[in-house]
Amino acid sequence: MTMRKTLPAKIFAIASATAVLLSCSLEYEKEDAPESSYPEFTFNNAEFTKIERSKKKIKMSAEKIEQYKADSFSFAKNVVFNTFDNDGKDETSGSCDLISADTLKERYILFGDVKMDMISENMSITAECLNFDKKNEQITSGIDQTVVIKRDDIDMEGIGFSASGVSKTFAFDRDVSGEIETKNEDEEKRAEPDDGKKQ
Repeated sequence: MTMRKTLPAKIFAIASATAVLLSCSLEYEKEDAPESSYPEFTFNNAEFTKIERSKKKIKMSAEKIEQYKADSFSFAKNVVFNTFDNDGKDETSGSCDLISADTLKERYILFGDVKMDMISENMSITAECLNFDKKNEQITSGIDQTVVIKRDDIDMEGIGFSASGVSKTFAFDRDVSGEIETKNEDEEKRAEPDDGKKQ
C-alpha cells in the first residue's frame, strides 16, 4: 500500500540548510591511505551562521566537520541545525549523528537519530537515515527503514518514505500505520466565518 499526503515545503528548507554549509571524511587513519583521503580542513566544535541581506537564515553547529580539497565531499559529526524565516523567527530545527555531503552533485545523507521539526507547520519527522537530492527536490529513506511523521492531524509511520518538493507530497511504500484526522464538509462549513452576521 502506498500512502500519499501533502508535504509542507519546510522539510526542504531543512535539508537545504544542511547542504549550504558542507563539503568532508571522518575515517582517514589507515596508514596506506592516499593523501587525497585526508581532509584539507578540520573544524572541531564548530558553529556557522549564514546571513542573507542582514538577516540570519541558517545556524549550524557540529562536533566535527571535515572538508576535502580533492573532491566535493564533506562530513559533519553530531550536527544541530536551525533555519529562520524572513522575520527572524524559528522556521525549522533538527539534528543527526552524521551528515555526508556531495556538494558537486548536491546530494546529502543524514545518518543516525535524524530529527526534523518544521516549527511553523507543527510537524516533525524522525528516521535513522534520510537522503536529500537538492537538484531534483527529493527526499527518501533507506529501502527498509522506518520513518515517523507527526503533525496535529497526522501520527503515522511506514517503510520506504519518499517526498517531492515539486508536488509537495510524501508517500510510504509499505507497512504504513497510524492515524490521519480529517474534517468532513459539514464540519468545515460550520467552522467558516459568517462574514460578521449575527444570529
